[in-house]
Amino acid sequence: MDKAIVAAFSKAAASTFRDMFGIVATEAGTCELTGSEDHGWDVTGLVGLAGQAQGVVAIRIKQPVLAELLAGSGVIAGGVLEGRQLEGGLVGEMMNIIAGSAISAIRDLNIEIAPPVIVRGPNHKIGWPNIAPVVALSFSLPKDGAFEIDLCIRH
Repeated sequence: MDKAIVAAFSKAAASTFRDMFGIVATEAGTCELTGSEDHGWDVTGLVGLAGQAQGVVAIRIKQPVLAELLAGSGVIAGGVLEGRQLEGGLVGEMMNIIAGSAISAIRDLNIEIAPPVIVRGPNHKIGWPNIAPVVALSFSLPKDGAFEIDLCIRH
C-alpha cells in the first residue's frame, strides 16, 4: 500500500484523538492482516472509499475505551440503549473525521467517502474486499487504552 496513504491515515487518527478528546494517541505498530485472525475488538466503524482509490477503512476499539471516550466528552446516556446509540454515533463520527482528514491530505487523488457502518460484538468478522492487503495501524492511548485503524485501499 502507498506509504503516503498510510501516513495520512496515521496522522489523521492521532490528530482526531488529540482534537476531539485531548488524548495523545501513539502509533504502536503496523502489520498486515489476513482477515481470519482473532482481534479482540468490540466495535468497528467502517467507511467505503470510491473514486481514484477504492476500498474500506475501519476504526476498531474496545467498548470500555469507547465508553470512557464518550464520558470524557461530557455526554451522558439516559440508559443502556441510548448509550449504545451514542457510542455507535461516536465511532461513526470518528471514522468520518479520520477519513475526511486523511483524504484531504492526499491531494493528488479524488476520493469519495461513504457513510459509516458500525459493527459490534466480540471478535466480529469483517469481509474485507479482495482488492489489496489489509494494513492495521495500532495505536496506544493513556490508561492502557488502544484502537486500530485498518486500511484496505487500491489505487
